[in-house]
Amino acid sequence: MNATIADGTSFWHRLPIVQTLHELEKGPRSFLWYVSFNVVGWQCVLGPALVLLARRIDMPPSWVGRLLSFTPLSMILVLFGVRIISRVGSKRLMLVAWLSRNIIVCGVFFIPWVYENWGPRAAWYVLMGSTLGFCIARAIGAGGWWPWLHELVPANQRGLYFSAETMVTNLISVLVFGVQALILMNSQTLGRYLLIFMIGVMAGLTSLIYIARIPGGRGSAEKEGDIETFGSYFRVLSDLPYLRFLAVSSLSFSCVAWYTSCSILYMRDALGMSSGYITAITSAGSLGILLTIRAWGRFADHSGSARAMSKTLFAFSLATLFFLLLLPDEGWTRWAVLPAAVMAAVFNAAFNVSANRANLNFIKATGLVAYTNTWSIVTSIALGITPIIAGKIIDAWGLDGFRLCFAAAGIGGVLCAMLCRVTVPDGEPVEMSVTELLNPGLPIRTLARIFYITAGFHQSNRNPNHRAPQSPDL
Repeated sequence: MNATIADGTSFWHRLPIVQTLHELEKGPRSFLWYVSFNVVGWQCVLGPALVLLARRIDMPPSWVGRLLSFTPLSMILVLFGVRIISRVGSKRLMLVAWLSRNIIVCGVFFIPWVYENWGPRAAWYVLMGSTLGFCIARAIGAGGWWPWLHELVPANQRGLYFSAETMVTNLISVLVFGVQALILMNSQTLGRYLLIFMIGVMAGLTSLIYIARIPGGRGSAEKEGDIETFGSYFRVLSDLPYLRFLAVSSLSFSCVAWYTSCSILYMRDALGMSSGYITAITSAGSLGILLTIRAWGRFADHSGSARAMSKTLFAFSLATLFFLLLLPDEGWTRWAVLPAAVMAAVFNAAFNVSANRANLNFIKATGLVAYTNTWSIVTSIALGITPIIAGKIIDAWGLDGFRLCFAAAGIGGVLCAMLCRVTVPDGEPVEMSVTELLNPGLPIRTLARIFYITAGFHQSNRNPNHRAPQSPDL
């Protein structure tokens, strides 16, 4: 039966995700079919199950930190991909790279045999080698993703696209994490973890079909045009406004990584939560993102990325600071961690949407690959080094190490939220006097406005074409 609302509109067409998909043009919408399968592969291979498997085979936190650093640090390889992306094109490069990464990661299926015959340390090397190979293959192809997006997504739909991508990602993630929670519930065997990896490999191979169906992504061998060379990076290095934006964005991502690199370890090792319960909390976070991200994408398109980045990073920082209040020996902690983790997930995702939108709007068509590669490299270094440092701190100081990581994420995030307002030119500037900045009511008013936007009450979510008057909030 096709349920309808009073105005005759189908119930399904009133859902935020369906409305957003209908608003997107055909080109951007074609990316989302690929994203649907890719996210299954990603969450099964590099999601929470990776950390939980690592701890299941007794890998120490410092090694887990290195394991988590492989994904971002491998992105440094895109530095050398300017010419090949320009010549071969995004589509061909990604097809080969995505096929390779799914074949390489199959090495994890040897872990039980290696663990039994050579012990835990040998199994650590197999997991790290398979993950590193997966990440390197991904990095080789990932440099083509941003230029392809820039080609197909119109400037006026970039906030909308990233919010749609995030909604699709988290709708699938809710289902994936729900299945993972059931698989890992009361699990005592490695086979349960490897089943999750098998699902990820199958989904990753299926995503290749949808990559092939996305229009565009051709290289100079298929169309007329100049081949971009390594010298394009000099154009980026001379763009001082972009470098300032890049520096603050990278610091902001580092603050996010202080939290993401230790939160699952904290729930497992310090709070003693089971793998199934942790995965259920992660699923709740994805559900929260699904319900709120459209409003933040609209807000970014309406009021600019500067405001959106600042507000979402500020809210994320408060959520991470709340983790400092969670005491391992208290019974209420098991339940209090849920809203904190969901809030952190929601505003982490909203910050990513806003920052990615700002980057696409900032870069220039001339030297496009160099700009997008620079963004990938610098932000990935920030995301890659932080987990390594966090792992060593946790190894050395235990519970106090976890608290230091949460404090770094929260305090650093608040400072970066303020810097976003002065380094991101996307949005109307807000002039505030020193008296206004020192007003103790400003953070409370800002927080109220953040939740007002998150709930979908802001004017941008009702009428995206209307530009509301600017107000002096954070």
